[in-house]
Amino acid sequence: MANKKLFDSSLQDVVYSIDVGAGLKILRIGLYILLLLVIVLIYTATQFWGLSQEEAMDFSQLGRNFSFTEGLITKNISPFTMNLVEGMDANDNPRIRQHPDLIHPPAYPMLLSFGFQIYDWLNVDPFAMELGTRIIPAERWVIVPLNHLFTMLTGLLIFSIGKHLFYREIGFLSMTIFYLSDSAWSQAIMGLNLPMAIFFSVAAFRSAIIGVKYRLEERNLKRFWMSFVASVLFCCVAFYTRYLTAVIVPAIAFYFFNMNGKLRGGTRYLFLYMALFLLMVTPWLLRNYALCGNPFGWTLHTALLGSTIFPDLSLLRDYQPTLSFAVIVEALKEKWVWNYSGTHRDLIPGLGGGLLMSFFITAFFYKFTRPAINRLRNVLGFSLLLMVFLAGFFAESSMQLINLFWPFVILFGVAFFYILLDRWDLQARLYMVAMKCFLVVVTFLPLGLRLLPPQAQQPYPPYFPPIISHVSGMLTPREILCTDMPWATAWYGDRISIFLPQDIEQYYEINDYKQYISGIYFTPLTKNKPFVSELLDGPEKSWLPILSGRLPADFPLKVALALNREDQLFVSDRDRWSNKTEKAETADQVNLRR
Repeated sequence: MANKKLFDSSLQDVVYSIDVGAGLKILRIGLYILLLLVIVLIYTATQFWGLSQEEAMDFSQLGRNFSFTEGLITKNISPFTMNLVEGMDANDNPRIRQHPDLIHPPAYPMLLSFGFQIYDWLNVDPFAMELGTRIIPAERWVIVPLNHLFTMLTGLLIFSIGKHLFYREIGFLSMTIFYLSDSAWSQAIMGLNLPMAIFFSVAAFRSAIIGVKYRLEERNLKRFWMSFVASVLFCCVAFYTRYLTAVIVPAIAFYFFNMNGKLRGGTRYLFLYMALFLLMVTPWLLRNYALCGNPFGWTLHTALLGSTIFPDLSLLRDYQPTLSFAVIVEALKEKWVWNYSGTHRDLIPGLGGGLLMSFFITAFFYKFTRPAINRLRNVLGFSLLLMVFLAGFFAESSMQLINLFWPFVILFGVAFFYILLDRWDLQARLYMVAMKCFLVVVTFLPLGLRLLPPQAQQPYPPYFPPIISHVSGMLTPREILCTDMPWATAWYGDRISIFLPQDIEQYYEINDYKQYISGIYFTPLTKNKPFVSELLDGPEKSWLPILSGRLPADFPLKVALALNREDQLFVSDRDRWSNKTEKAETADQVNLRR
């Protein structure tokens, strides 16, 4: 009888805990996590069909190379970087088999390499292209999950910042809005280093916010200095992930400078913060300078890509480009104006949706009660303007890094929204809840519409991993491939790939004097170009005879194979695809398999 009463008492305690105690809190957290995982799984299943950006494939192949070789060695080689490496080498050697990567920062490829090595330790090949699949395991189980993890952790940082700056409800609502925003998850499935860079940048701001709170409100110097150093470390990791995140360093340094008010003993924190950051990034800058004479490697050259003078990636295809100060200035000026007046004119107004962006901008004209909030808002505004200015000179992925400020747009937008609710003085709690739900629904609309049919399509043309892997596999690992998508053949085919030179004369120069090329792989990137303006009378006219199957008599590659309804072409020095009993086709015969 006593045991029965004890059992009844324990059961009542469990029911009570689930109803109003700790059990209810655990249940709510569990349901929230479950809902988040459902959103992530649905979004990934409907929107991810493999990597579709050349930079993502470039990062991935760097990670694999770092896993199984020494250092950041790239297999994605361009005539432009060959020329730069020759200038560094006393023997004019382009170092094709040990070509250094001096464009990308190292943190993200190194992290990917760790994920790839886990598969290697388990005796599983993460790069195997299984029959009937178009997504390799490394993309599905390493790259995308890693970016999802950084996105989820960024949401937790938003909650923490909101709780410390304002109060818990604002932090929770801001975190929820972030998880329901399309921009957060669209970046997570790109395979770029943006989620990682955003996470460490937000973590640096959070540590600064916590540190100032410890210094001013709790007078805890030990925790203040721990947060101070942590903020510097997070800034360094963000910089090693994406160079452009350096814009947050002066902002956070000024935040510490102003934490006691203007000119009140904050100068030492400003200089100490900057000095510690420079101390931690100097080894990498010195490494780049020792290799090429520039602390940032060849990253600054990428600002010329996509300009009117060097459209698309034409600079990388030029083996001996003519660069002058006047040409560079003109190219950068036109590119910056075009980015914000043409290609990306809606990026800034549409950051995170119009409603929260409007609240965020309006918050700059409102004085919050706590001075720390106003100071944070001001340094964020400075950092955002600096990011907008610098990102305009670089590629689309750098423009997308402006979303680094999306978490703060949410936080200050939601905070100002709560101020409006307080001013409206809505009497019924139901009205307050309805307005908050309205804000969440409006923010969720882009993601909800994205999940509706028609869903995302596979990235073909031009990327079809099975064919890329098959063509690359026709060459041995010691042979060199030339192609118009070297980032894809380096990633899916694991072959050293040289970017297609801008004309056939440069191809002859590279093939005859620098590196023998065993095959050329043309894809829809070239074959789908406008015929008259690009192929007949444009920059690709020297390649038109080969694309048409009319191989010159003195051309070193003698046989060709049309692929996938003839929208791709593989030209090689010998027949690599027929059975040994078949007669090899030569340049004097029909060159294309029709």
